[in-house]
Amino acid sequence: MSKLSKLHAIILLALLALLLAGCANIVSGQEPEPHRFTGFLESEDVTIAPEIGGRIVAMQAQAGSRVTSGQVLVRLDDSLIRLQLAQADANVTEAEAQLAQLKAAVRPEDVALAQARLTQAQAAADASERALQDAIRLRDNPQELDVQIAQAQTAFDEARAQARAAKHQARAADIEAQMWGEIARNLSQANPQWNLASQKAWQAWQQADQADAVARQALITLNDLKKQRKNRQEAEAQVVAATNARDQALAGVKQAQAALDAVEAGPTDEQIAAAEAAVERARAARDAIAVQLDKTVIKAPVDGVIDARYFSENEVVRPGQRLLSITQPDQMTITIYAPADIIDAIHIGDVYPLEVDSAPGKQYKARVTAISNKPEFTMRQSQNVAERAAVVYAITLQIENPNDHIRPGLPADVIIRK
Repeated sequence: MSKLSKLHAIILLALLALLLAGCANIVSGQEPEPHRFTGFLESEDVTIAPEIGGRIVAMQAQAGSRVTSGQVLVRLDDSLIRLQLAQADANVTEAEAQLAQLKAAVRPEDVALAQARLTQAQAAADASERALQDAIRLRDNPQELDVQIAQAQTAFDEARAQARAAKHQARAADIEAQMWGEIARNLSQANPQWNLASQKAWQAWQQADQADAVARQALITLNDLKKQRKNRQEAEAQVVAATNARDQALAGVKQAQAALDAVEAGPTDEQIAAAEAAVERARAARDAIAVQLDKTVIKAPVDGVIDARYFSENEVVRPGQRLLSITQPDQMTITIYAPADIIDAIHIGDVYPLEVDSAPGKQYKARVTAISNKPEFTMRQSQNVAERAAVVYAITLQIENPNDHIRPGLPADVIIRK
């Protein structure tokens, strides 16, 4: 028999053996043995950390309790932020009021007020001009100063005499009040006269004090005039002071006139734009503080179970510091490693049974969500070529119907029949 005939015979026998083996399985009704791949149940943990620091005033999360997304877990002290927010609200109100006032039509009362201020400024300027002319006349005509000195001396003498007379009357009123007081001690019917006498005495002393004040002012005026008469430089200083006062008054008139013109013309576009920008700045500052206030309330970002709590009430937590951790048992996964000879038969979305030692006799469903394209060796240190050639691929499955019998960290078997 030739070598080619021998080769054909070997191939024929091999095919016959495979055919007989398949027929035997069909006749016996046996299914191929399932593949069991072991892995560990995993659940992604969500760490909760505050964006701002503060003292914890309410801790509403307990380890092991189930929470839902949006549920309030922790409240931080917000007293200072609320004060800042109230001030920010007031700033917004003030800025909006100023903008509204600018945008409003010219109001008659504003025009009237500006006109009144201009009238006052003009009157002050007129008075300062008269004072300047008086100072110049006194400087240039000393004889007029002598007349004023004489008049001032007469006014002072009269004021001093009136003050002395007022004091005598006050002392007499005191004596009368004391007399009625002595009488009232023995005769109660005299009390009204005593009260009346006491009031008269008080009024008399008030008039005496006023007369003294008038006399002192008259003396000051007299001394100033005498000083000017004695010292020519003092007269010149009075002219300089009056000139400065007149110039300031004229500047006040210009300012008042400009203010009146501005009120009558209304606000400019630049003024309105500046007021609008001020409103936007105030609102932005208020919104920023409101965001900080929202951050004092910490809510659950996902559904799950509180896995760990690291702080308690009245403790102070820093920004970014781990506060709580939430595990998601409803989002449980398992990773297994399947050999290359069956990997092509596994596809994304395939569902396979899963068994857990803690729930004997019960099966769960696991859906394939990811298949790695990168092969891994079965052993890190393969001893021969055959072992090095045996590779596996990581497969991730999502548990579809988890319950309290399965928990993260438990070993489980995924059953694949291929």
